[in-house]
Amino acid sequence: MKSLRAVLVIFIIVYSKLSPSRSVVSRAPPPAAPAPRSTVSVEQPASASTHELQQRLHELRAARAQYGAVSVPRVELSDGARMPVLALGTANLPPELVTAVVSAAIELGYRAVDTAPVYGNEREVGRALRDKIADGTVTRSELFIISKLWSTSHRRDLVEPACRRSLEALGLDYVDLYLIHNPMSFKEGPNPIPKIANVLQYSEHDYLEAWFGIEGLVKKGLVRSAGLSNFNSVQVERVVEKGRIKPVINQVECHPYLSQLRLEEFCAARRVRLSCFGVLGSKGTPGDYTSGLAPAIDDPLVTVLAAGLGVTPAQLLISYQLRLGRTVVVKSSRASHLSQAAAATVAAPLDSATVAALSALNRNKRIFTFKGMGDTHKNYPFRIPF
Repeated sequence: MKSLRAVLVIFIIVYSKLSPSRSVVSRAPPPAAPAPRSTVSVEQPASASTHELQQRLHELRAARAQYGAVSVPRVELSDGARMPVLALGTANLPPELVTAVVSAAIELGYRAVDTAPVYGNEREVGRALRDKIADGTVTRSELFIISKLWSTSHRRDLVEPACRRSLEALGLDYVDLYLIHNPMSFKEGPNPIPKIANVLQYSEHDYLEAWFGIEGLVKKGLVRSAGLSNFNSVQVERVVEKGRIKPVINQVECHPYLSQLRLEEFCAARRVRLSCFGVLGSKGTPGDYTSGLAPAIDDPLVTVLAAGLGVTPAQLLISYQLRLGRTVVVKSSRASHLSQAAAATVAAPLDSATVAALSALNRNKRIFTFKGMGDTHKNYPFRIPF
């Protein structure tokens, strides 16, 4: 504790010279949304070079031997399900590495995998899951698989077919957690971003209709738990009030620049736990999908605090969210980074001074704003404070 305070004193002296003004996040305007693609996926992962690909594959295949495994802790959700505090994210992974990344993560101790049809890689994810079950590394009951309902399937009769397509791609009989990916409803059809003359087409249907459809999936055993993603407090309240089954998770962007403390307090009062993506600042996400906000992992305070604690900045930011009682989704195609993230789940909890210092960085600024992907919809979630 004394050493941490000494670090904070040193930081106060140098921070004004190292850090840009915290009231300004980016002077460049957000980029325009990318043109819609004809495939199922709206993500555009970058392919690795051949040499880099071979290096990554070699490291991933040797992950367990090189780094060992961690038993990732679990938390109990409001419906009694036990969810690992750390999940592997699969958005924007290089296509050639998806199966190897998921396999390596499982061998390193990950038991939760977060995917979605719009990521365009559920089959590759499913191949890794089946391989690791078949070789005895893990059983299906030990895994916690998360998938999501995309915006073009909010009409109630489309919910079950969408879920069944994900199950077929994953090669599973059920998913452990099924989320409404976001509250905006798009025109039904095969195009995930349906546009006419470059104008996004919306649906007359509503996320509450989608929620009623997911309740049916729970009753049929296709889904074990149900939740939300990118929902604001008003939208969470509406689902809690109207639904017969209550959401257990609201998966939202969380990092020191977007602490989400008010949303967390609101959700906790309704027994909805926050699950966090973007915790490191999403440096690897293509610029077309981000606001241009500087990643929190590069903040000088994060660097100084991590050094003082003898951890990496990534481990510090993961530990920060865990200390707040949240679950975390992380993504990497490097075995070393996956191992470091897993290790953060069993490290000593951060003390209150460190948590307060990181929370003080809050700007209420987002990396992901859905610019051009629903920001004019009536249910766009980010028009209110939380």
